[in-house]
Amino acid sequence: MFYIGVSHYYATGEGVTIYVASGSEEIIRGAIPEYFHQGLTILTPTDWLKAAAGDCKDEYYQSDAEVLKTYLPVLWKQIEERALERGCHLDFFMKHHFNYA
Repeated sequence: MFYIGVSHYYATGEGVTIYVASGSEEIIRGAIPEYFHQGLTILTPTDWLKAAAGDCKDEYYQSDAEVLKTYLPVLWKQIEERALERGCHLDFFMKHHFNYA
């Protein structure tokens, strides 16, 4: 099964750091530092789309989907393509940090 995992950390006054990885749950947990596992959301591409549409019970999933759509629109487009089973299947890892200031 192909999953996409996201964890983000809001540093006080500093901004946000987002970790994103894809693959199996084991690969995702291995790629994202253990410190960030507490807030880790691991969903299939289809489940990410459901979360973005508010079609899930977990409000954290909805929040994480909104973060991806807002701050990483190119990645979100990839999630949409994977959910529709189009495009290629790539495992990826990224760390993105941005300041609010």
